[in-house]
Amino acid sequence: MNPNALNRALLRIVGVGWAVFAIAAVTIRLVLAAPEVTLLVDRSYCPPGDWQAVAQEYEALYQQNRQGQIRIQAVILFSDLGEDILETPPPPETFQALTTYGRPSADRQAALEAAHPNARLLNCGP
Repeated sequence: MNPNALNRALLRIVGVGWAVFAIAAVTIRLVLAAPEVTLLVDRSYCPPGDWQAVAQEYEALYQQNRQGQIRIQAVILFSDLGEDILETPPPPETFQALTTYGRPSADRQAALEAAHPNARLLNCGP
């Protein structure tokens, strides 16, 4: 048998194998993708003890993000005085050190929840 024909056949088999592997990897990535979530954090005034509970909930979500169980798209901090959008989730230590200020804003919260249907609300209140 011709050695060139064997080389072409081997290259074809390897090429098709890699193509199938790439297609399978992309399909698995799409089907088993982690759910995306936006965190809405009500940053209105909160007593330190209550903010600690919010920080612990955030830390649990942050760890799920690091383990690939969820994907945090953005963290939106809001109160009646305004809002801040953090594209990269801050480490739990930074989040816990955030200060709270202002009053709750039901209108701003409703607007943010409408704009981000996949959002998870973290707040100090009940």
